[in-house]
Amino acid sequence: MGLLKRDLGLVAVTDLASMRVDKTLRDAVEEAIEGGATMVVLDEPTLSHDSLMKEAVRLKILCGMHDIPFIMMKSIDIADAVDADGIVVDIEEFDPGRIRTTIGTERSIGVMVSKPDEARRAMDGGAWFLMCGPVGVGHDGEHTDCITIEEVEAVCAEVDIPVIAYGGLADADINFLRGTGISGIGAATGIFGQNDIRGAAASLRRISREIL
Repeated sequence: MGLLKRDLGLVAVTDLASMRVDKTLRDAVEEAIEGGATMVVLDEPTLSHDSLMKEAVRLKILCGMHDIPFIMMKSIDIADAVDADGIVVDIEEFDPGRIRTTIGTERSIGVMVSKPDEARRAMDGGAWFLMCGPVGVGHDGEHTDCITIEEVEAVCAEVDIPVIAYGGLADADINFLRGTGISGIGAATGIFGQNDIRGAAASLRRISREIL
C-alpha cells in the first residue's frame, strides 16, 4: 500500500519494556490509536518468534479495524504471514531483492537511517519511507548514538521520499523538528512508557499536526 502523509503523522512504535501500566500490548496499542496514532510499528525484539507472531496477528486485526497501516519491524517472514502493510529494516539489513521476493511489490518498505548517504542508498534501492534517528534534542552529547536536528534536516534534503523522525522525543522536543522536512514523528517510550497512553498519543499528535 502506498503510504499517505496522513498515515505518517504519528507512528506508534511498540515498547513493552517501557510500559508502566498493566495492559496487554493490544490494549495499549488501541489506546495509542484512540489518542491519534496514524500508523503502528510492532518492534519487540525480546519476544519469541511464536509470541511475536501472535502479537502481529492481534495488531494487524486491530489496525484494520481502525483503517491505519500495520508495519512489522525486521521480521520479514512474520510480515508476510500476517499480511502486514509493510516492513521496516535497518540499513545494514536492507536487501531489496530479498525483501521483495518475500513480501511482494505492494507492501511498503521502510529503512532505518541516520546519515544522508544511507538515506540515498535506501531510496535508490526502492524504500518507500525512512525512519531517521534516534534523534537527540537538548541532551548535550549524553547519548552518543543520537543524531542532531541538523542531521535529520540533511537526511530530508537528500531524498524525496517521506522521512519519519524517531527517538526519545517528548512534547517539547518535537518543536525543534519544525521546518526540517520530516513527514512524521515516531514514538515508543513517549507513548507506551507513559501512565496515560491515550493522552500521551493525543498530545504528540496535536503537536505533530502543528509542525508537519
